[in-house]
Amino acid sequence: MRKMVAVLLLAILSLGTARLHAQDKVVDEKTSTLTPLRVQVVFSEYEGEKKISNLPYTMLVNADDKGPQASVRMGLRVPIVTSGSTSPNVGKQFAYMDVGTNMDGRADKVDGGRFLLKINIEKSSLYSPGEVQKSASLEGNEMPGGQPVVQQFRSQVNLLIRDGQTIQSTVATDPISGHVLKVDITLNVIK
Repeated sequence: MRKMVAVLLLAILSLGTARLHAQDKVVDEKTSTLTPLRVQVVFSEYEGEKKISNLPYTMLVNADDKGPQASVRMGLRVPIVTSGSTSPNVGKQFAYMDVGTNMDGRADKVDGGRFLLKINIEKSSLYSPGEVQKSASLEGNEMPGGQPVVQQFRSQVNLLIRDGQTIQSTVATDPISGHVLKVDITLNVIK
């Protein structure tokens, strides 16, 4: 009887060990097909030829990952007066608006050592009411008194890019200030 119990325990242990090794192989096969990438997105703002700001963001993306896409969220919630008295701090109601930068991305390996990088970018910032009123591009449209104006930039890029390459993916001009926004994207394989 003892011999039979010992043989049974040995069989159970060896099955459990074989199952663990099989699971290790599945995990190893999946992770070996992924290529970890560092993606840097730099927003550079120019007034004429003069660079006035430079905002870099970095996110890590696994090429050929079928899971959730990589994401970066950076910003703040800004109170906007929605109703109430004109007196300061008396009976006012506020709503909060998200302002900042949001990026979502994924990548796939393609032929020739390149990657197909897909990134959605949203960037918003605030203008003070005085800046907007000075702009001739609004052509007489009145802005709500004392309320901020939100500038928005959205871009969806699909780039064929190599390890170590930088591509200027987007150039856009702000209609109020005339500033030029340039978006540079760099991809590096993490070794």
